[in-house]
Amino acid sequence: MTYNHTRIGLALASVLGSLSALACGGAAVPHDQMTAAEANVSAAEAGGAEDVPRAALSVKKAKDQITEAKALIEKGENEKAEWALERASVDATLALAIARETALQVEAEKALAEVQALKDKSKK
Repeated sequence: MTYNHTRIGLALASVLGSLSALACGGAAVPHDQMTAAEANVSAAEAGGAEDVPRAALSVKKAKDQITEAKALIEKGENEKAEWALERASVDATLALAIARETALQVEAEKALAEVQALKDKSKK
C-alpha cells in the first residue's frame, strides 16, 4: 500500500513541477510527456489494470487524454496538450496502483482462507 501511495505522490509532484515550468514561458511540443504517458499506460496494462473494472476506467481515461493531447498538438496548443498528458500519466499510474492493490487483496483473501482451513483442520 505504501508503494502505491508513493507512486501517486510522485506523479502528483511531477504534475506540480510541470505547472511551475509552464508558468515560466511558452510550451514546446511535449514529446517527453507523451512518451511518459504512453509508457505509464503500457505499464498499467502490463500490470493487469484492464482486468480490474476501476483500473480499466482509469486506463481508458488516460488513453482518451493521450488522444486529446495529440489533437491539441496538431492545433499547436502544446500547453493544453501537456496538461492532458500529465492527467493521462496520473490516471495510468492510478490504474496500476488499483490493479496492484486488487491483486494484493486477492492474495490476502487466499492466505486468510488457507489459515482458516488449517485452523479448522487442526480442530478435528
